[in-house]
Amino acid sequence: MSDLTTRTRITRRLRVGRRGIAPVVMAASVFAALVAGCSSSETSSSTTSAPPPSQLPEGTQLVSECAKTTQTLQSVHMALDITNIPNLPMEKIDAGVTNQPEGQGAAQGDAKIRTKPEADFIEAKFLVVDKTLYALTDGSTYTKIGPAEKIYDPGVLLDKDKGLANVIAKVQNAKAEGREKIDGVDVVKVTGTINSSVIDPIVPRAAEGAEDLPITLWVKDVAPPTTSAAPLPSTAASPGTGPNLIRAVVKKDQGEIKLTLSDHGKPVNVLKPGS
Repeated sequence: MSDLTTRTRITRRLRVGRRGIAPVVMAASVFAALVAGCSSSETSSSTTSAPPPSQLPEGTQLVSECAKTTQTLQSVHMALDITNIPNLPMEKIDAGVTNQPEGQGAAQGDAKIRTKPEADFIEAKFLVVDKTLYALTDGSTYTKIGPAEKIYDPGVLLDKDKGLANVIAKVQNAKAEGREKIDGVDVVKVTGTINSSVIDPIVPRAAEGAEDLPITLWVKDVAPPTTSAAPLPSTAASPGTGPNLIRAVVKKDQGEIKLTLSDHGKPVNVLKPGS
């Protein structure tokens, strides 16, 4: 009788214990499911809200945005280096350039240029103002050389119709290749081709004996514009931000034309000699 009573008590305790365990197990299961669901949701959200860092922008779109930014640029520092391409009017230009006042433009810096098509190169400090080229030939006084357009006018670089913005806009088969750094600036490397006649206003005689040439652009790596951002008015000067062109290299036979830009949007003031 006592054994039967003991077994009955044990059985009742087990039943009560199981009833107590069941809610705990169920609660733990529900909690685990909720945690897993939240984790899955957060992972999904993070992967869809931002692309992976390795994802490159679309080449054609990046070139288009760069061209628009360059079209509103009013001043920049240019470093033009040309190697192994004969018969050009210049080999080096290192100067600040502006397209202001509109229709005139100005530039000042150092250059290695020819004053006549068959002349030897000269290296001198120069300035262009009112479409006239002056050179510092005696170390103290700027001498009038002649109309800049007959020798070389760096101001054409920022001409809205035939300058650098036009060159960038007419790059064909643009393809983003990777990310790099130039002088500490994060850039996206874009390759393509360009018709030599488009380059000719910036680098006179570059089109001789060539048609389409390989071109590589390095464009500042910035976030793409958002749909809610107001577009920059076409008449407003670029503040120097945005997907600016940092470097461009055009290959021609065994030579190359390399243009490096900096100080985008920084004022360039050129005074006419004697003023």
